[in-house]
Amino acid sequence: MDRQKKSSYEDPFEVQDNGDEINTVYGDLVTFIMMLFILLFVLSYNEKQNEDFFTEMNVKFGGKEQQSQHSITTDSVLVSQLQNFIEQEKLEEYMQILVDEQKIKLMLAPSLLFDSGKADIKSKGFKALNGVSKILEGVDNPVIIEGHTDNVPIRTAKYESNWDLSMYRALSVLKYFLKKGHDPQQLSAQGFGEYRPVSPNTTLEGRARNRRIEVNIIRITEKV
Repeated sequence: MDRQKKSSYEDPFEVQDNGDEINTVYGDLVTFIMMLFILLFVLSYNEKQNEDFFTEMNVKFGGKEQQSQHSITTDSVLVSQLQNFIEQEKLEEYMQILVDEQKIKLMLAPSLLFDSGKADIKSKGFKALNGVSKILEGVDNPVIIEGHTDNVPIRTAKYESNWDLSMYRALSVLKYFLKKGHDPQQLSAQGFGEYRPVSPNTTLEGRARNRRIEVNIIRITEKV
């Protein structure tokens, strides 16, 4: 008799559990529908369908709305524009983008810009730098241009060492940006020769990676 009473007493709890499951499913469904309407609104809001729209929205919803449009441009949108340029011009072999907390780094292979042992920009290099220059228009961040080489010694009538060659190459890129109208106070050039390698100089591939020009866009973190 006691067992029968106990069994009949537990039945309401089983019904309640099923009710909780139904409420949970209903809540998930409502949340899904709400998110769907938000997505449809975002898609309809982007009338121009520009490539950088979702990048900008990601930055805004990431809690950076208090930063200026300038900060947004020099961060996610700038990286997106550089990536699009590299893909459109099929320059993946010659250009690479690295981003950290301090800067956006565009690494260029010297073979794109210069002949071996020289610091005069060739025609193919002018075309690539022109595209980069257009992307950097309106960006007020400091831009530091660095020249790097491998450790193979060089001594010519014009360049006594790798240090000289790296400095003159960085300076050539800086002068080109100046001709394109960039603010002189925004630009600086540095030459490091062989002394800041990114790979061991023991292989041809490693030395090729060490020979590079870096265009560093210094990121500005605004105080809130």
